[in-house]
Amino acid sequence: MSGSPDAAPLAQANWHEVPRKKKYDYGRLIFQLLFLLPAVAFLLVFMFYPIEETFRTSLMQTSGVGESTYIGLENYRALIFGVHSEEFRAGFVHVLIWAFWSIVIQIPLAFFIAFSLVAYKSRFTGVLRVVYYMSSIIPSTIVAMLGRFVFAPKFGVIATLSKTLGWTWLARIDFLGDSGNVFWSLFAIATWAYIGFGIVYLMANIEQISADIREAAELDGANRFQYAVYVVAPMVSYPIRILAIINTVGCLKLFDIVYLMTQGGPRYSSTTLAVVLYRQGFVNWHYGLAAAIGVVIFLMSLFLSVAQFSLQRRGGDIA
Repeated sequence: MSGSPDAAPLAQANWHEVPRKKKYDYGRLIFQLLFLLPAVAFLLVFMFYPIEETFRTSLMQTSGVGESTYIGLENYRALIFGVHSEEFRAGFVHVLIWAFWSIVIQIPLAFFIAFSLVAYKSRFTGVLRVVYYMSSIIPSTIVAMLGRFVFAPKFGVIATLSKTLGWTWLARIDFLGDSGNVFWSLFAIATWAYIGFGIVYLMANIEQISADIREAAELDGANRFQYAVYVVAPMVSYPIRILAIINTVGCLKLFDIVYLMTQGGPRYSSTTLAVVLYRQGFVNWHYGLAAAIGVVIFLMSLFLSVAQFSLQRRGGDIA
């Protein structure tokens, strides 16, 4: 054996040496928490507390003022089986129908308009982008007034146009007073009012697609429609899904245009959950019942959003 006689004791001493722990910087942690504190306080006061209070109120019988009486799930039972069940079920079904048709009609329409503006770009593209988006920034009150003016039975735009063209069959249609026509009349106005955001949002994503991809598709013999459906649409599938979530949650909370144009009528043929909530909470003063409807809207929005994000995660769109 060779080596220095002091090597073994030195190696043994190094083997027993314990590495010194790095001192944690608590001052830096406190500094970071101070920056987070305003955001956390904002969320607690304006988000989590109202949600908790809504859940608590939904278990009470209260008019919003005075004393409250705990009644458990009685408000939910009244919505499903009680005297308000017909109105609630109508609003529940209508928001699902709104959500379905907004995905089936509004999103494809927004996509093809956005694709056309990008594919056939000209000096008027910027102007058209602004024109399409203007409908999204007009207040809902003005949109509802314009809608009532368009569908007014005697002096509205459609009625006047039908008289001018001699289309008597069109003048006889009651767009807002007939239960069979009111949904599509409101949906048409809502589509005009909200589609501008989808167009601008999808345009921003379509413009990011490289021109090399378009040229490769043209070399393979793809026309504009095939390029839009089989190349562009899959490449912007994630923005389309985000737009679907926004539209779905917006339909669940739809109130202003419907209430200002028809107040949910005739009878319950155009009512939504938000209209039912307003009527029960601020007209009939059934705050507990209105809170229960708010809980239903919240849970539906949460479920559909989580489901959509789960599908995106499985599809590999998000990490």
